[in-house]
Amino acid sequence: MRLNLYEDKKNTDERVDIYYTNMRPVIKQLIDTVNSERPLLKGRPADEDEDDGEEKLLDPKEIYYLDHIDRKLFAYTRNGVFRLMNTLASCEEMLWNYGFVRVSKSNLINIFKIKQLKPDLNMKVYASFDNGERICINRSYKKSFNEYLQRMRRMN
Repeated sequence: MRLNLYEDKKNTDERVDIYYTNMRPVIKQLIDTVNSERPLLKGRPADEDEDDGEEKLLDPKEIYYLDHIDRKLFAYTRNGVFRLMNTLASCEEMLWNYGFVRVSKSNLINIFKIKQLKPDLNMKVYASFDNGERICINRSYKKSFNEYLQRMRRMN
């Protein structure tokens, strides 16, 4: 992909032109960014000691995975764990185009943060992230996970 940037001080009408052969996630992300529709999640630090009551905007590309525990949704990032007020289903719908796929009843993972996929006994597969954490891809979600990866590969 090639990027051309042109600065014209006399131009009063800013524009972005995107030429593509097929709609890929990165193209969709560019369109969303230009249209200011990039999803941002609001979260508060999950650690009671660090929670000052202020919400922080989380960019999806910073999130490793989402975990639903005890009717609460948490986003895991390099900078910590944040409690979200969204539902897991709404996050799945909002983030599917940004590399997030459901791998169990309570987890969505960001495929762009996966360092390694490792098969284990009983046909389980574990996704390892570059922060050292591992998430099990549940057997019942394995087929849809593989289909999602194939679709993302075709789009890239």
